[in-house]
Amino acid sequence: MQRPATPRSSCLSRRQVLRRSCEKFIAGAALGVSPFATYRHSHAQQGSATPPDKISDSQSASSPESLSVVDFRNEAGKQTSVDGRILVRATDGGLLVEDRAGRLWTIPMRHLDGVNSTDRPFQLLTADQLGNTLVSEARSAGIDAEFSVHETDHYVIAASTPHVYSEWTGQLLERMQIAFRSYWKNRHFELHSAPASLPVLILSDQTQFAKMAEFDRTPASAQGQGYFLVTANRVVLFDLTAQDGLVPATNIAEIQRRVQQTPASVATVVHEAVHQIAFNQGMHRRYADNPLWLTEGMAMYFEAPDLQSRRGWSTIGRVNPGRLSRFRDFLKSDRKATSIETLVQDNSRFADPEQAIDAYAEAWALTYFLIRTQARKYVDYLKTVAQKQPLVWDTPAERLSEFQAAFGSDVAELDRDFLNFTDRLK
Repeated sequence: MQRPATPRSSCLSRRQVLRRSCEKFIAGAALGVSPFATYRHSHAQQGSATPPDKISDSQSASSPESLSVVDFRNEAGKQTSVDGRILVRATDGGLLVEDRAGRLWTIPMRHLDGVNSTDRPFQLLTADQLGNTLVSEARSAGIDAEFSVHETDHYVIAASTPHVYSEWTGQLLERMQIAFRSYWKNRHFELHSAPASLPVLILSDQTQFAKMAEFDRTPASAQGQGYFLVTANRVVLFDLTAQDGLVPATNIAEIQRRVQQTPASVATVVHEAVHQIAFNQGMHRRYADNPLWLTEGMAMYFEAPDLQSRRGWSTIGRVNPGRLSRFRDFLKSDRKATSIETLVQDNSRFADPEQAIDAYAEAWALTYFLIRTQARKYVDYLKTVAQKQPLVWDTPAERLSEFQAAFGSDVAELDRDFLNFTDRLK
């Protein structure tokens, strides 16, 4: 379905980055370091208000389905109001609020002016409203282009591209979603349906894409082909067929021909789509303490695109040559005997530009090893992580203990099995 987009004049104000160096990578990763698809810092709390002061003691709100009007001042002191549902009330009075567009707002007590509860139920935006919001955000980023909105079974896609490219992307995303859900259902992890259509913004070229990345306070994402912004819950992409000065493709066959020449670029679309599905269908929870090795490893495990079929998806779990090659280079250089421990106990390696590429590669390799050799334990671990509450951070020791409870206390033995396994991969 295609319809003209109704322009809107404004969108909710941007939010500041969440504090604490590791926690602000709740669902994110190091910028611009991955050779293929990367999960950008934008998934971290770009554009959010400063978090509640005592987030480790946060508790779920008592009536998350009622609509509240929250008045607060942003970092610049400007009066702001958000209509949404309160997901978390921290012990210091700070709030985590989800608005009707699915954005998350962290509002500290010192910025809070008032909360007015209503007896109206909280409802996410309709597909039409969400599409208009996507266009409004793009216009607020300074993108002066003609947009249309394309709706599929599970997505709302606002695009400044030719409709055929939006249609092709929608087909790819729908196939990916079916494959992802089926894969985990067969392994006894039943995902639930997303509460609303998932938002996707597709821009016509890298110039527009860079403007949007700047607006989302993740400028380094402009060096890639896409990103998932966890605060706004949306994926941002651009027309891959318009690269290198080419005229955009005008039919599906031409799109297929061009993207097959750059499968690594399409891997970004798949990678970001996996993040969005996982964070909306019960595998991960936004603003919870999701280990980056897990979220990134998951997306990399699925990122190989299937560009041959219009229906099925046969590439799930294919060995990723680029990740494997990088991991083997890492083994030859300075990989420590405690590498698994440092990978799982916090996100610091992903935040360090000098270590991030190797952290990504090892996250893919460890995920591949665990899914292929210890699938039941891996699924149990996924279910444990899925229960984590927003804005509650585990200590490094707690993270490691949780990992050991799932995969065994002898991490050194696990590491030996891991290295033997990856040595045999081709």
